[in-house]
Amino acid sequence: MSKYCTNCGNAINENEKFCGSCGAPVTAEQPAAQPYQETNQSFNSFYSAPSIAPGFSRRVNDPEILAAVKKNKKAGKLFAFLIIPLPLIGFVIYSLVTEKMELNQALMAGGFISFVFLVCTLISAIKSRASKSYEAVVTDKKQRERAEHSNDDNTSYYTQYITYAKTDDGKKKKIVETSRGIVSAYNYLPIGARFKYHPQFAFPYELYDKANAPYIVCVACGTHNSPTDDRCSRCNVPLLK
Repeated sequence: MSKYCTNCGNAINENEKFCGSCGAPVTAEQPAAQPYQETNQSFNSFYSAPSIAPGFSRRVNDPEILAAVKKNKKAGKLFAFLIIPLPLIGFVIYSLVTEKMELNQALMAGGFISFVFLVCTLISAIKSRASKSYEAVVTDKKQRERAEHSNDDNTSYYTQYITYAKTDDGKKKKIVETSRGIVSAYNYLPIGARFKYHPQFAFPYELYDKANAPYIVCVACGTHNSPTDDRCSRCNVPLLK
């Protein structure tokens, strides 16, 4: 087995009494040469791979995710259809209790509002079914202050958040959100980021490069999770990683 010279570091044979490089005498304390072994530990000391590799997740059709999304949609539909008759019921109760409104007027007013709720629910469901998945890149983001005037001359102000994107086939997309609702795309998608739109999910935006994302959003419930998590901290559904 070879040894190393304590003076110059040159490798010397076990039977040699003097170093062939510097001439220093060989002593018994010369350390033995250790054979090189390539291990994962030595590799990782020089290079550390990112925790999440770039790319779109293969978990889009995961049975757990699809089951959770289906369950949430059923609950949402049930809640919507429970909300629809509330205006009609409220106006009727108001008419019977206070006697400040005729029953016929209460039925007309409450029925009209409930009908509007029904139409809005149906339109939202039709748009959701008509939406298609697409891949795009965020090209720009803007904020605009808006004012809304009501019939009683009151003015309310809100902020409009617009995310501009361009799809792979050259189509332009504009995601409009307001401060009155949940601002998700504007906060999650930075300019220049590539993403995929999944219309079937509660949170439909998936980043291509998740390693640089500040958080991973659960597509079933919308909870923000740490990029190191594999499952949602709230509903335990697998994350798109």
